[in-house]
Amino acid sequence: MIACLGLNVQAQTAVPADEEKETVRTEEIVKLDVFTVESTKGQGYGASNLASATRLNTPAENVPQSISVINSNLMKDIGAYQFDQVMRYTPGVTPRQNAPNATIVRGFIVGNRYRNGFFMPRIETDIANLDRIEIIKGPSASIAGSSESGGLVNFITKRPQFQAATSVSAGLGSYGFMRGMVDTTGPIPGHENMAFRLIAAATKSDTYRDNDYLSKTVVYPSFQWNITGKTQLLVELELLNANFPTGFGAVYLAPVEVGAPFATVLPVGVTPRVQVNRWAPLTLNTSGEPGMHWKHDVNALFVTLSHQFNEVFSVRQALAWYQFVDDHYFASANNTLYFDSAGNIFTNRTMTKYWRDETGFRLQGDLAVKKQFADNKAGLVFLAGYDVGDVEFDQRQANGVLQPMNLIDPVYGLPATTPLSAINDSRGDNGSVGVFANGQISAFNDRVILTGGLRRDYNKAGSTVNNFNNTTTSTAKSPTIQSPLYGLTIKPLPWLSVYAVDSEAGAAQTTISIYPGIPTTDPLQKLVTIEPVTTNKEFGVKMNFLDGNFTLNFAKFKIVQSDFVRPQTDFSAPGGSYRIIDQGVTMDGYEVEWAGDLTKQLLVYGGYAHMKTKVPAVRPGGLDGEQRGVPRHKFQLFARYNLTDYRDRGFSVRGGVVYQNSHYGIAQNTYKVPGATRYDAGLDYRIGAWTLSFTAENLTDVIFSQAAIAAGSNTVDAPRSYYVSGSRNF
Repeated sequence: MIACLGLNVQAQTAVPADEEKETVRTEEIVKLDVFTVESTKGQGYGASNLASATRLNTPAENVPQSISVINSNLMKDIGAYQFDQVMRYTPGVTPRQNAPNATIVRGFIVGNRYRNGFFMPRIETDIANLDRIEIIKGPSASIAGSSESGGLVNFITKRPQFQAATSVSAGLGSYGFMRGMVDTTGPIPGHENMAFRLIAAATKSDTYRDNDYLSKTVVYPSFQWNITGKTQLLVELELLNANFPTGFGAVYLAPVEVGAPFATVLPVGVTPRVQVNRWAPLTLNTSGEPGMHWKHDVNALFVTLSHQFNEVFSVRQALAWYQFVDDHYFASANNTLYFDSAGNIFTNRTMTKYWRDETGFRLQGDLAVKKQFADNKAGLVFLAGYDVGDVEFDQRQANGVLQPMNLIDPVYGLPATTPLSAINDSRGDNGSVGVFANGQISAFNDRVILTGGLRRDYNKAGSTVNNFNNTTTSTAKSPTIQSPLYGLTIKPLPWLSVYAVDSEAGAAQTTISIYPGIPTTDPLQKLVTIEPVTTNKEFGVKMNFLDGNFTLNFAKFKIVQSDFVRPQTDFSAPGGSYRIIDQGVTMDGYEVEWAGDLTKQLLVYGGYAHMKTKVPAVRPGGLDGEQRGVPRHKFQLFARYNLTDYRDRGFSVRGGVVYQNSHYGIAQNTYKVPGATRYDAGLDYRIGAWTLSFTAENLTDVIFSQAAIAAGSNTVDAPRSYYVSGSRNF
């Protein structure tokens, strides 16, 4: 794995108080450096400046890439407390609940995330500490290393402020939902150049599925020291303890089609008691049994030191250290469903108990150069840097077989057919090194901007020790890979920016096992060497209106992915699953996105995505198909309207709609899951420092697919749910 840093940037966030005070603090208290993105004044949704694409504070119209921003105002108005809610209205993005903070961006799964630019493993987090989320669409390896094909998701956290403020909130909702949060910040007494922030939140809830629950406690302390007017130290801690739903669990009852792959099996002479080609009851949970869980314990430290030598040169050095335990006990359903002799529909299931204790650190350094020439008619922005990281881990895994499950009348807690048996007990280490350079040359008063970037990465030599027999398998240093980016931006009018970009993301050559469920020493095992690469060609237009308070963007793109691995559950394969190595997976589409304030009282966010996909045949000799779980058409819109223009009192109404058409529910393209339209609504009342809120999600109670993977393995949005909350600023 090339775990790369990239983008170690932080948003200058507002304190939890009213908007007028926020503006004063930003302008009078904090002097921003070239790495820090300032909160957008006067813009409820969206952002005028970005950081993730360049690692520097850069105007959005100067970046030759499509980037969506979900700021704290939008998160609050959505009524979100989980990551999948936050991502609901972003065009080209689909949330999925089967892994922490996982999304589908432009048709590709994006499982890893970045925290202020630090690459982080797939660990749970909480939105309480987030100022904004920036989503780069398409591969971004020239600045971030081995980013995933669909894009990059960067969480930018809240920072300490130098004016005292505190906010508290509490909420209740459907399925026993309870949540409380406190956010306090201010200067350290007796030290005008030091500030602190402490955020703590706790959430507890059952879910709409059997044998599922959510329990999460987080604490985020941070400290900022302005050592001089040009030198700044930021220290952050992240402490988390959580249990969250165990993964895939929703079932789509695949049709009976004799000879089709993974078709539901109907024995001759049997009359079905269940209609197929529809969703099973959402309370069904094929991935959970009594006692099963998915727990994360996270401890992390982040330290950033930045210094500005003069108006031209700035440097930054950052360190990240983390330790987390992933304890996952879950069930997996076979994707071939079948009827028994009585006409009841069943699936076979396995169970897995996985445990991993991982400790890692990363170091990152940046040198930034910003220089204007010819009376500011031309300019240069240049950034060079490095990152290096190491990981040590211990992991264990045991597999077993459960009794078949009746998908309409399930019985949980039955004795296992085959008890858990250990298949892996190992420890090891690995690491990565990356260096990069990224630059922009501007001319004609910033009307023409050339962007270029190149990154070189390699994986360090590593080793894995098999604790069963105490043998060691060594991994040699990988070949160095290069990831370039070339972009052109032209701004013919002050409100109009046209761009084109050509980028490539590579990953180190590695050897994988085709059958992950059996040991590598098994005679049936097959080992294959792969070297993944993704290319992206994109053209776009960015427009801003109403004094920059409203943006409208268009992007046309084509992403091609080769030598990438896709897992497929198949109980007829050794170990119950196999890996498909895709060549030439293509996402060809366009997006329209809007964000901002149409009036002082009306704020909107959303867009439309059109996606044409091509996936090579799953089996030799087959036909090319479409990417599973990716609709051709998807429309998203969220809006808030303030019934009065008073800042300190009055009602606000808010609502959202998401539409997607039917799409394939399995890699073999043998059936489609239905399209759907979901609606959300909310009402807020603000009086002074108090805000009372009511949120209704999925008003029409539709089954809305998030990730359609196969018959027995899907995630969907929750049924109709209600939440009430109250908050107060001090």
